[in-house]
Amino acid sequence: MTAPPLPNLRHLAGIVAIAEGGTMSAAAECLNLSQPALAQGLAKAETSLGAALFLRNAKGMQPTEAGRIFAARLVRGFDFLRMAGPLAQRDHLDRLLTLNQMQSLIAAVDHGGMRAAAVRMGRAASSISRACRELEAQTGALFDHHRPTRQAEELARVFKLALNEFRQGQEDVLGLQGVAGGRLAIGCLPLVQAMILPEALNRFAPEFPAVAPQVVDGDYDSLVRGLWRGDLDMLVGALRPEGLPDQLVQMRLFSDELLVVARPGHPLSGRDTVRLADLSAYPWIAPRVGAPARGYFEAMQAVLNPAPELPLPIETGAHSVMRGLLMGSDRLTVTSRLQVQRDIAQGLMVPIAYALSGSGRDIGVTHVEGWLPSVPQARFLEILRQVVGELT
Repeated sequence: MTAPPLPNLRHLAGIVAIAEGGTMSAAAECLNLSQPALAQGLAKAETSLGAALFLRNAKGMQPTEAGRIFAARLVRGFDFLRMAGPLAQRDHLDRLLTLNQMQSLIAAVDHGGMRAAAVRMGRAASSISRACRELEAQTGALFDHHRPTRQAEELARVFKLALNEFRQGQEDVLGLQGVAGGRLAIGCLPLVQAMILPEALNRFAPEFPAVAPQVVDGDYDSLVRGLWRGDLDMLVGALRPEGLPDQLVQMRLFSDELLVVARPGHPLSGRDTVRLADLSAYPWIAPRVGAPARGYFEAMQAVLNPAPELPLPIETGAHSVMRGLLMGSDRLTVTSRLQVQRDIAQGLMVPIAYALSGSGRDIGVTHVEGWLPSVPQARFLEILRQVVGELT
């Protein structure tokens, strides 16, 4: 079941006002809307969702279960939307916006300009341009030579977070009717790519066939930007002890450690003890810059004093490339135990008996502060914890 198009913002605000005021008349007065207009908007929303949001009785209008769930999500969405006013230095900007303006600015920011957004959305460029220029008249300059400004990016972020809540509210109501849907967008760092995330998704999919999970990999900084902007719901992988952007929080799942690995049959494999001098006789594969293992690798290289005839390290963050390099050479690398656990079990790699003291790091989930997971998202987190418990 696909969520219907969103009602306009005035009608969404009306649903919140009815839930808070308890009567149609109080809500209409609060929003400066006529009761017939408000009633018509509510009726359209209920029809599109296939569920009554309020029960009418002598005491007024009482939210149904669907109404309570939907209104709670709308409140969260409008909380995000109210952040737009201070960003644009315009009081009550949230009351002046339209869905078309919000969606047009998001598209222009995501695609680098109004013309590119129109092409990607299959809409006329004049339509996107008109909506963005209307918004500029209320907020000030949002484009510089047709490129989005920093202010445009900040506004698009809060618009996207608000729309995510509005759409999830629809999905929550549809979920009451038997099919839980919505978004599950996961940023995936290398440490969980090989085992944890695939296993969790394989268990999740049969329980929620109406959800199409999206997994995005990449470097930490780009994934954090996607999370902060509302493009991702969570980021799974190594946590950062410092430098976390504002409004993001981390949740620890377990601790992992680093180890030195090589191909089966490597001259150092099978030894009970390996010394630092032994490691210096072989070429290396370097974790990519920014990876948690990179700092440890660089500290090791600083004291290894490798032979000058050895080739320089090859840098890669791709697990398959790293594995292929190891299999075809006598190179060594420093990597996460969890990342290569399956490769070791399958005989594709072997651990080298050199202890890497102090290499433990926390693995977990990063998300936006105040995030309220949907039913599928919350269940995915439960499954993720189960998988972690079994594998670690």
